[in-house]
Amino acid sequence: MKCRAFLHLSIGLFAALSALKAKADTLEQAIARAHENNPQLKGTKFLARAADAAVIRAKGAYGPSLSVSVRHEYTFDRTTLDDLAFDDQGLGTTASLSLSQPLFTSGRLAAGLDSARANRMIAQENLRAASQQLTLDVVNAYASLQRDIALYRVARDIHALLAQQRDATAARFRLRDSTRSDLDQTTNRLEIAAGRVIRARAAVETSAARYRNIVGAYPDDLAALPDIPPVPPLSDLYAQADASNPQVRAARYTALRSRAAVASARAAMGPQFSAFASAERAPLTPYQNTRRVERVVAGVSLAMPLHSGGQLTAALREAEQRNLADSQFAEQTRRDVRETLATDWNLYRAAAEALPRFDAAVRAAESAVAGVKRQETAGIRTLREVLEVTNDLLTARTSAAETRAELFIRKVAVLRDAGILGPEMFDISSTHLENDVADESAPQPFIPAGLPLRPILDPFDRILSNSHVPQVPVLIENDETFLWDDGADGLKKPSP
Repeated sequence: MKCRAFLHLSIGLFAALSALKAKADTLEQAIARAHENNPQLKGTKFLARAADAAVIRAKGAYGPSLSVSVRHEYTFDRTTLDDLAFDDQGLGTTASLSLSQPLFTSGRLAAGLDSARANRMIAQENLRAASQQLTLDVVNAYASLQRDIALYRVARDIHALLAQQRDATAARFRLRDSTRSDLDQTTNRLEIAAGRVIRARAAVETSAARYRNIVGAYPDDLAALPDIPPVPPLSDLYAQADASNPQVRAARYTALRSRAAVASARAAMGPQFSAFASAERAPLTPYQNTRRVERVVAGVSLAMPLHSGGQLTAALREAEQRNLADSQFAEQTRRDVRETLATDWNLYRAAAEALPRFDAAVRAAESAVAGVKRQETAGIRTLREVLEVTNDLLTARTSAAETRAELFIRKVAVLRDAGILGPEMFDISSTHLENDVADESAPQPFIPAGLPLRPILDPFDRILSNSHVPQVPVLIENDETFLWDDGADGLKKPSP
């Protein structure tokens, strides 16, 4: 009885393991696995955390700095006067406590905080871009592997059809019903088809290697591609890209960061006020601690450069020119994104319109192959015509498989270009992708950065903060539609 129960349990476990192994990898699983394991994305997330830490450091510059110093040292001195020598030696201890607090920096602290915040936004947009690009890379690798497997099957099926034709031609040649040229021609097409099978197999293995690189493991199998939301009109995508594309947003934050650098360069020319205090306990002589002096010092200081040989002016000029350059680069980034979006949109639309045509071509080619083979057997058609329609079938099936993959890849690419590609489109929880940049393991300071005086000093420090840059006009790309006569009105609908 126990043996029978153990046998049933073993069979159940084997069936469960077999079902688990045979389970197809879905695109959603591949995307989630890539976001968990991809080193490039993880590295970008660590850079975003570093940018968060830089903001805390910039806030901390508003607060007081307290330091302590303790020295315990041994001193030996020998004084020689003619033939006499006097030795002094002993231990001395010195301790000091220093406190400093900036009061007004002409905008230097405010510019540093603005720069750190802009840099944090750049890092977050870079993380968004990396996440969206990784999603597109997974989609590309997934669909490409599916496409290459389909193309391999097409090549293998065509090879099987030509092998049957070669065998039939060889049998007829032995019966003196066909010529040597017919047999050679069929053999030629068969060997070409065999070469296609070999190259198609190599393409599958190459795509699988690309899939492993991005996802982290080979797939057991590939499920069908899921349905994702439809693509909005191109005009709406342009507007969405201007507002949401992470590259465009990062370029704009880069211009803001360079404006903060302008304010920092101007602040370096202004006065710097700070308060300081120190307490010190030191021996009168370095040889003993019994006689000592205790000193407390407190006060305010003012520092302001009067002449720097043109260095500060040149630094300001450099910062202004860099900001003007970043403004131009932001518009160029916007143009590049719009061009990429237009390219992917047109390729997506072309694939959507061409796929029904190729599917109709496959149906027509399959019917033609069957009909022409029967006619060739009856002597109505020639062998050359059989080979030509077989090649037409290869072309139609290859084009259909390539276009089907292209359609899905370009659809996702369009959403990426618009900056709206997200995990919710694939029914994946955003928390599952671990794109947050919060580092809960980081130690938290006992007193928040910059307190207690930052809320008071920050608005006061911004009074003289000046990030104004004489702007040079930026030529914005227009939104006009390219009008031309493509002469495509004569295209009929695809055959049923």
